Amino acid sequence: MSKLIVIPCKDEDLKLDCDGFILGIKGLSVNIEKTYTIDEALEIINNTSKDIFVSLNKNMHNKDLELLKDALRKLNDTNIKGILYYDIAVVNMAHKMELNIDLVWSQEHMTTNYFTCNYWYSKGVKYAYLSSEITIDEILEIKENTNMKLMVTIFGHLPMFVSKRPLVNNYLETFNIKDDSKIHYLNQKNKIYPLTYNGCVCLYSDYVLNGIEELDKLKDIDYLVLNSFLIDDMDKVLDAFKNNKTLDKYKDKGFLYKETIYKVKK
Repeated sequence: MSKLIVIPCKDEDLKLDCDGFILGIKGLSVNIEKTYTIDEALEIINNTSKDIFVSLNKNMHNKDLELLKDALRKLNDTNIKGILYYDIAVVNMAHKMELNIDLVWSQEHMTTNYFTCNYWYSKGVKYAYLSSEITIDEILEIKENTNMKLMVTIFGHLPMFVSKRPLVNNYLETFNIKDDSKIHYLNQKNKIYPLTYNGCVCLYSDYVLNGIEELDKLKDIDYLVLNSFLIDDMDKVLDAFKNNKTLDKYKDKGFLYKETIYKVKK
């Protein structure tokens, strides 16, 4: 049976009745709006029996390496379930430091097939956090053809892209707009996309994915992830997922039944 884990968006989310959390670390995580210093994360980890994953999923630069090394060293003394990575620097550093921590291949839109899952598994990586742009049939195909433990987003706004460019700040400065909001919104073709800037610009889907009706199909997936970003009734959402209730407020299936095949316009 799958475990339900939450990406918390505020401190209160840590009180949610779920199986675990994915924690973001300041300076080392993207697509997670609530981040913690490594010491704050350690306090959370050491005071819970829930399954905790830590996301170190940004593209690392030379200036990040000492912070990354310090985070890995401190996390190695905990009982976390795993570390999510995007940059292979995390894998190389973990091997070089001979860490006793399971790693999670989490390269956003690239975690789409079991061939690459099996490659990373051969390199000692135990988990894969699958892309949110693949169908449920593709998810199940990957499950059948890899020994990796899998994580799949089942609820929440989906991250669409990340950019290091200060797009929001440049816009505000160009038009002399004073705005200290943490969340902005992009209106494109009558669709409203949430947009944040926390070291990186992160653009999210205009809809909330709700895969509650797919729970039975995904029962063999190890971890189902619920993202609490901009969700004000997360306790009710979790209760519905745990007790197989309906969630009429959220209706979108995202890409679970929609193949993402795009062609460049000529």
